[in-house]
Parts: sequence; C-alpha cells; structure tokens
Amino acid sequence: MNNLNDFNIKKLFENESFSSAGFIKEVVKNNGISTFIMSKMKIQVKLYNGVGLKVDIDAGDGFSGLSVPHNAPTENFTDEYTVIFPHKGDKFSMTVKKGDETIFSPFAPQDQLGFLNLGDELYELLTTSTENGMIRISFKIPSNYGIYGMGENFTTFLKNGKTLYTFPQDNYCLGAEEVYKGVPFFLTNAGIGIVFPEYAPMKFDFGQTMEGLIMITSPQRSLSFYLIFGTPEQIVREFLTMFGIPELPPEWSFGMWVSRWAGIGYRNVEDVSEILDTFQQSNIPLDVICMDPQWIQNYVPGVTQACEFQWNRSAFTRDDDLGNFLKEKGKKLCLWVNPYVLLNGTVIREMKNCLLKDSKGEIALVSNQDRNPNKPDRGMVDFSRIECSEKYTSIIENLMIRSNADAVMTDFGETVPTDSIDQNENPGYLIRNLIGDLYQHSAFEGVKKAKGQGIVWGRSGSLLSHNYPIQWGGDSNSTWEGMRTALRSALSASISGTLFTAFDTGGFAGKPGPLLYIRWVAMGAMFSHFKLHGTTPREPWNYDQEIVKAFGELVRLRYRLIPYIISEAKISIEIKKPLVRPLILEFPLDTGCQFIDDEYMLGGKLLVAPIFNEAGKRSVYIPKGKWIDFYDKTRVDGPIWITVEKPISKIPIFIKYGETIEMTSGNSKNVKEALSMTRKKLVFES
Repeated sequence: MNNLNDFNIKKLFENESFSSAGFIKEVVKNNGISTFIMSKMKIQVKLYNGVGLKVDIDAGDGFSGLSVPHNAPTENFTDEYTVIFPHKGDKFSMTVKKGDETIFSPFAPQDQLGFLNLGDELYELLTTSTENGMIRISFKIPSNYGIYGMGENFTTFLKNGKTLYTFPQDNYCLGAEEVYKGVPFFLTNAGIGIVFPEYAPMKFDFGQTMEGLIMITSPQRSLSFYLIFGTPEQIVREFLTMFGIPELPPEWSFGMWVSRWAGIGYRNVEDVSEILDTFQQSNIPLDVICMDPQWIQNYVPGVTQACEFQWNRSAFTRDDDLGNFLKEKGKKLCLWVNPYVLLNGTVIREMKNCLLKDSKGEIALVSNQDRNPNKPDRGMVDFSRIECSEKYTSIIENLMIRSNADAVMTDFGETVPTDSIDQNENPGYLIRNLIGDLYQHSAFEGVKKAKGQGIVWGRSGSLLSHNYPIQWGGDSNSTWEGMRTALRSALSASISGTLFTAFDTGGFAGKPGPLLYIRWVAMGAMFSHFKLHGTTPREPWNYDQEIVKAFGELVRLRYRLIPYIISEAKISIEIKKPLVRPLILEFPLDTGCQFIDDEYMLGGKLLVAPIFNEAGKRSVYIPKGKWIDFYDKTRVDGPIWITVEKPISKIPIFIKYGETIEMTSGNSKNVKEALSMTRKKLVFES
C-alpha cells in the first residue's frame, strides 16, 4: 500500500489473481490431527467430536500477534455430523454432512461437457494469490438457509447476497458497508457456523458474486478457522465458551441512561439538577447521567475529538462535584472518553512514549474523517504494548476515583492510523480490530479496579468486545430507516454472541419527529440496555404533553419489569444466550423466523415487535405455540401473521402461554428502589 493515509479496504482485495493451492503430496495422521502436505502450504485439521473442527493453514508468512486469544471447543452437542476429507493426490477439500444433507462442500461448478474446466480452479476450497500473499477460502452452503452474524453491522440481518469487510471505521449514520467492530464469525440455520480467530481485516462474499458461493479472503496466508456444528443456539453457546463470557453488568446499568451530544450537553451541576428535577416531577425513573465531552477542559465539539481527562474548571470547582451530587440523588455518572491524545495537550506528557508510531519512529497522526484542517493533531494510545494498556487503565481508574464516577463511554477507537506500526511491526490497517478490543479491555479494567465492577458503553472492538458490556451501535440516523438499522445491527450483534447491547434511542444524528421519537423510546425501553442520546435533546418534554405522558408510561413499564430483565440477564450468562434474541435464534426450526429482523425476544418469555411507522400498526409474526397479548390478555396461537395496532404509550408484547412474569407492584425512582419493592407475579393464561 503506497498511500496509507488514503487507505480503502476494498482496494486491498482488488485485482488479486488466485490460483490453485496444488495437490496433496502426503497425508499424516497423528493424535486426532490430520496433516495435509502440499507444495504451497501445510494444512492441519483437528476434529472435536460433536462440536466441529479446526483448520490451520500454514504457508509460512503469517502476521505476528494478530491471532485472537481463545479456548478450544469443549461442548459435545451431537454426533449426527460426518466430515469427508481428501486423499493423497487430491486437491484439498472438505465436505460436511448433517445426516443425509450436505451442508458444507466445495463450490467448483462441474464441467458437464468434460473438457472446458470452467471455474473449477477459481472456486476450489483453497486458492492463493502470489502477488500479495493472500488466501481465499471458497465453499458452498445450501442457499435455502440463512446466513447471520458478523457482529454488529448495518446491512441486512440476513447476510445472503452481501459482501462485508471486517475493517472498523468511524461509521457516521451507519453506512451499510462500514462497521465499528470487525467480527469474523457467522452462522447458519443449516447447522454450521464459522469463526476466524484472526484480527487481520477480511473480506466475506456471501453469494454476491454467485448465489450459494461463499468466498472469504484474508490478506495473510497463514491463518486458522473453526467449523462449529449445531443449532444457532448451540453455535453461539460454543462461540462464547471459546471467546469469553461477560460478567453480569451492574444492576443499575439496566435502568435508563440520559445523555446529550457535547454541542448541546449539560454544562454544570445546575443543568443536571434541572434535568433530574423534571424527571422526578414527571414521576419518571432514571439511573444514569452520561456526560459527553463537554465535561473536559477546552473541548470544542466536532473539533477536538481527543480526551485530556481534565475537568472544565469554568463549570466544575472540583473533579467530584457532579459525581457527589448524583450520588446524593441516587444516580450514577458515566463520563465520555476516547483513546486519542492531543499532541499539544497535557496528557501527551504522560503518554508520549505510549502512542502508535510510524515506520520512521514518529508519532502516527490520527486522520480526520471530515478532513477539517482546523482540527489539532492527535496520536493514539498503542494498546498492543502491555505497559501502555496498563497506563491507560490507571488513567481510567484515577478518573473514576477522583470524579466519583461509575462508568465510561469508550467512544471512537476505530481510526487507527493506517501508517502506524505496532510492536510486532504490523501496519495500522491490519490492527484496527486488535486495538479496538484492547482499548475496551483497558478501560473496562480501569473502571473495575476503581468500582469493583467493570462497565463501559463501548463502540469499537472485535471478537472479544462482547466481554466488555455494554456495547452500543454508534451514530444512527434519526429516521424510521435509522431505527430499523439500529435494531438490525443489534440483532446481528446478539446472534454473534453479544449478550448485552444498546443503541442511541431516538437516533444520534438529527431531531426525530414526535412519533418516531416515542416509538423508538418504546423499543429502547424493551431492550437489553436503554439510553437517550443525540445531537438534539432527547428528553420527552421537548415534545408535547401527549408524548411526555406516553414516555412516562413506557419507562415506568421497564422499571416494573426490572426484576424480570435482571433475572433473565443472569440466565443469559448461565446458558450463554443473549438477553435480546433474534427469532431465528430462539425458534430455529420455524422457517417463518428465518427472515424476520424487526421482532425479538427479550429474555426467554417476552416477544417484542416495535412499530416503525406513523400509522401505529404493523404485521407481527407469532411463532409456533400459544401466546398472550401483554396488555389485553387475548390469546394468539402460532404460527400465524397478525396485524397489531397500539397507541404510542404501548409496544406490541406477547408472552409465552403459561409463563409467569415477576414485576414490581409500584413505581420507583431507580433500579435499586425497584429491586427493593414488593413484587407481584403475573401468570399469562387465557
């Protein structure tokens, strides 16, 4: 790459010419590992009975330090899978059968005439590029099955026919081809999932080139991947076993978070006090005030975009003024941070030797996405060096203690300078996923050391970011389409193993109209975590009294359901299943759920169907079984499509027949009070 500052991930994979990896010269079997020796590479395959298999491809030119730490598979779900391997003299291939059905196999189209040999070599399971040392893995999964996952991303929930790149970028308004987190993990309802424990960015073509053909291209020729067998639920469970299970977030985190973009944010204790008073007067519970960077000395919204960790002395006399005030009110404080350091600031004195450098040994500059020449120069913390990661952890720990704060919003982290070099001499465009994970880990540990429990409100990351809740979906657009996109991305994150997810309720960019706003509030209130945030005020009294009344009813409903939500969160960790679940994850045998991306399960008992229009009605798919409408207690027998209409103070919710839901018996001010209140158990039967 000649001009790394203008790096484009698509260009990395363009104009590559791939050829066959050759024939197998020898097959060696030892201790459950089959080694296939070829002229260009060595391939090792290890079978895990009932779970899947691991493939290690060694062409001798991998990148150092870009393998994701993980555990070996341990579960044993089923023995109905068989794997067929090639023999000496063959080209490398694998075929996986579930019972009598082939669910993974080479794609190479058969030459029916017998002599044209069209495409066979191009679409072999393994092909290599000699020019840039890439490898491409090609195979097919029956195209009548859905492909899901790849972490939080903003294209369609069903990935069939799409091309995705695991290359994090600052993705304003959620462009479909860009991601904040590069997660090379997907699964299908055919009975198989695939994960690459690799941080290097990769290209995934899920049938865009040719239906049924999946092509995965890596910029390195030595890498590993796993095939995991089972239902979607079993695959997600195994993924979490391998890549980590998060701790339960603090109970207060399940309450409502309120925030504003720095340009219009709360400026001092008096502003925050006024907000709290208005919520209290409206009898609306609240748990967390999140301060965007307006708390930072000399911060200019949209320009500075770095964190100096110094309180604005023109607004706050002491570092703990706001934290102490909120504690007295029974609320929590979250502070915005990011991993960029101003070269003309104060933090540079402590972090100068801990910033990413370029090949000349100079501090690599973080590029400005909007190319604004007035933005000050910034460097980025080199989290790949343990001593630098630990130093950042200490900074966060100190911030929490002296501010009497409870959490950090770990914004940004995607824009790793592409011309930087990490300690293993990997170029910056290869380490974005690595740095994102390490950034979240470092900040999470800082909060944990200070408060006893770790929590972030994180944006960047990769395969390990789910271990650091809460992960949120970035800068969504304040439109109906933005609301749908925010939900789809959260469901993609969930089915990729993220147990606790969120989004900016109301959308980040723009002012939502009253109906869009209140319908988004309804969805946020019935989600894993719930935060108001945007470039315009998101408090309800910025609209009319009808909206304020509906807002109060929706938020109070969430707090009455807090016992259920936290109980289900604990169960989610125990059974390794996300709190918010796409229907295909909960009902994998129901083909009606395969394409649904606008409904979800909240825990194991509540089916939620947000409304995405001004008319206030929608079609809802009811899966197989008996279900009870949460509000009017009418029974619906699935599978069936029904039309549902709800006023703005309600969201369509259906409860599994015969289930009991534990709720508080009254209204509370915060989660702590909700958990101490008398509870009632509602049994949903017709």
